[in-house]
Amino acid sequence: MTKWRRIAVPLAVTFVVGYLAVMVMSGEQPRQRQFVEFEAKGVLKSPPEQVRRIELVQANRHLSLLRQGEDSWATPGGPGIDGAVARQISTAVRMMHNSGPAREIPADDLKDTDLAEFGLDVPRITASFYLSSADPVLTVHFGARNPDEFLEYMRIDNDDHLYLMSRFIGEAWLGVFDGSLPR
Repeated sequence: MTKWRRIAVPLAVTFVVGYLAVMVMSGEQPRQRQFVEFEAKGVLKSPPEQVRRIELVQANRHLSLLRQGEDSWATPGGPGIDGAVARQISTAVRMMHNSGPAREIPADDLKDTDLAEFGLDVPRITASFYLSSADPVLTVHFGARNPDEFLEYMRIDNDDHLYLMSRFIGEAWLGVFDGSLPR
């Protein structure tokens, strides 16, 4: 039995090592299937870094923002905006690109419905996004929060749907007004 063992163990080890070598050379790397590839699902379809100008309107206040660099913004004819507020603006633009609606309400479901019910007759804030042209690529109007206060209503110009968005998206734009920006 000892003689048989001396031959069998090295043969088994050689077979296992050879099998592993063949698997490594001919096989492909295992995929991590628990990871999901990120896909931007926001209402701003253009990449956020292509946005050159933003126009914000809240009641009777108006604010123009011009991109100066990756996370650098300024007001027209004004000084650059400080780092924290500039990062907040860039984050809000990325949120518009990355964060999709929680719910989309089709126009048919809105027949005979007054926009005032959603706080959109006088939006809390309106944001328009421009690339390089004079026309905005997207204009959104944020209204009231839904009854459970987690989402808020949003309309898009030239779109008959009503959207429920995370309240943090509209709050980010309101925060830009509340930041230390010149008006």
